[in-house]
Amino acid sequence: MSEGNAKYGFLARGVKRDMTEKGWVPVRYWVMWFSALGVAMVVFYVVLTPIWLGLRAAAWVAELRSRRRPVSDFSRTPALPPAPEEHVSD
Repeated sequence: MSEGNAKYGFLARGVKRDMTEKGWVPVRYWVMWFSALGVAMVVFYVVLTPIWLGLRAAAWVAELRSRRRPVSDFSRTPALPPAPEEHVSD
């Protein structure tokens, strides 16, 4: 460990050069970063947002339909059959 890296302690254990002397980021990393960012933005804004808006619209329509249904419709639903009686055999 060089003297400049002493302040980093065990984090700079295997580093041979001074960590303050960082070079430029290669162009290929910038290209990879912006490509990944572009793909992520397309997936989010072009694919996922319309799906989310469609789900919200379906929920909104379902809520409006349930509010417009008369209360008497709920009373017409078939009742549960009575529970069978338990027989104790001797």
